[in-house]
Amino acid sequence: MTRNLLAAVGLFALAACDETPATDSTAQLANPAATYCIDSGAQYEIRDGDNGQSGVCILPDGREVDAWDFFRENHPG
Repeated sequence: MTRNLLAAVGLFALAACDETPATDSTAQLANPAATYCIDSGAQYEIRDGDNGQSGVCILPDGREVDAWDFFRENHPG
């Protein structure tokens, strides 16, 4: 009886060692500057430049500003 109990406990222990579920490697966090730009009624674009990529916020009046500058200057907090 003790032997059967030990075998059952061993099986339960091994069952707990199942693989962890795969995570979605494509999940990304939203860019706060891009989100704020869009929520403010503007359009957001990513542009390639000499120093890499940067986000541009295109305001309703047509002006184009750096998205992070727009965020820092206008976002409360």
